[in-house]
Amino acid sequence: MYKVLIADDEMIIRNGIKSFVEAEEGFTVYAMCEDGQEALTVATEEAPDVCFVDINMPFVNGLDFIERLQKICPEAMVVIVTGYDDFAYAQRALTLRVRDYLLKPVKEDEFRVTLQKLRAVLDEKRRNQRILNWCRENFDEMEHIEQNKVSYSGNTQTVLKYLQENYSDSGLSLNGIAEQLHVSAPYLSKIFREETGDNFQNYLQRIRIKKATELLQDESLLIYDIAEQCGYSSQHYFSAAFKKEVGMSPAEYRKGNVKKD
Repeated sequence: MYKVLIADDEMIIRNGIKSFVEAEEGFTVYAMCEDGQEALTVATEEAPDVCFVDINMPFVNGLDFIERLQKICPEAMVVIVTGYDDFAYAQRALTLRVRDYLLKPVKEDEFRVTLQKLRAVLDEKRRNQRILNWCRENFDEMEHIEQNKVSYSGNTQTVLKYLQENYSDSGLSLNGIAEQLHVSAPYLSKIFREETGDNFQNYLQRIRIKKATELLQDESLLIYDIAEQCGYSSQHYFSAAFKKEVGMSPAEYRKGNVKKD
């Protein structure tokens, strides 16, 4: 749920905005303030995702509130809801990177459209943050394993090298590698886990998903082809594994991360 702060000196307006917000899925109103100073205090204690702000408020007016808010909650998105149809106000609002400027009385349909636009932006930010977190956690761990190769036994080093070179083989298995090394699969599994801190299958999956995130940048490649190149026997299995690791489907990842020319 995205957290919404409402700042307006009229109770009837605050309640009206609250009812509009809570009618739209994905948002919750966590604070309603009657002046800009109170709103700043609340935002400092718990950062909002979205603020609906009136311009004419006591103590700290809406535009000054927005300017100060950007210093303490730079990611918060702001929508002005006001009775002032004044170019000077609208012009300053633009310099403050306000998302929308709604005139009272606000129509419910108009408000709903604004909320839907906000949610699309927030969803995209959340998706990108999940991707960033996944990349940091998994790539750092894989890099750590690679950097410590020299301290691993010969068998573990062989497994790591083999995985990097043959991850695209859908038939790749610990048993197959163990046979080539003339050791038992249980023994190889044990030393691999002890030395790397991870099991064979998890490590292989992260290699494949890491490669998939790179290939998804190329929009000319079909997801089915990427699945095959990364060692998955079916697109369905690939998509399920990708979503489990990254938190979204390959198509969703591509939509949010393809670099545009």
